[in-house]
Amino acid sequence: MTASPLDRPKSLTAMAFDRLLESITQGEIAYGTMLSEKAVAETFGTSKTPIREAFFQLQSLGLVEIQPQKGCYVPYPTVDKVRELCELRIELECYALRLSMERNQKRLLKSISKTFAQMEEMRDDYRYETYHKLDQDFHKAFFAACGNTLLGDIYGSLDPRIQALRANFSSPNEQLFAVSRDEHAAIVQAIADNDLASASRTIHAHITRVRDIYSDGIQTLKQSDPSLADH
Repeated sequence: MTASPLDRPKSLTAMAFDRLLESITQGEIAYGTMLSEKAVAETFGTSKTPIREAFFQLQSLGLVEIQPQKGCYVPYPTVDKVRELCELRIELECYALRLSMERNQKRLLKSISKTFAQMEEMRDDYRYETYHKLDQDFHKAFFAACGNTLLGDIYGSLDPRIQALRANFSSPNEQLFAVSRDEHAAIVQAIADNDLASASRTIHAHITRVRDIYSDGIQTLKQSDPSLADH
């Protein structure tokens, strides 16, 4: 039987893209890194062509900048870019939350309660990589239950940038971890109480606080490295 497209193995470009995307969103390839087609190709054991194509795909997600004659750069986000991203996050998440509570409140509550319980298990053994993944799952639950796949697709297009910010600026700080925990707990409780207004206010405050942490991190980097002043 002839294999269908779904049965075929991933292309070299797709594999290179997946590996680079994971490395950037997990912070293994940090902001400020310059990526060489030749070096990445040698690391992956492939030619430069699939690496170049993967770079173009990453650029379309806003994760890298391709600089002619120089290479592929993972840029530091500007404070304005962080503000714009967080403003859009607030609007999308609050809207998805409203739809989810109207259409699938029980499903939403079950999903976020399960994720929050996993977050609670980490209180005495904080592993920030795992916590970041759980944090991502918590917020994506609004879109999984909202009954609007297009809304989820829009959020999904932003998600890599959100993950990269978490990986680069959400350090394992015990005090911030406690605040984050309390905010997520408040959101779960508000959904359980069918209190959309309270849940939305907490989401707004939560993302605004995260925005300020990221913005402070960028400003600190600029002060320590004058070459970033124009970024």
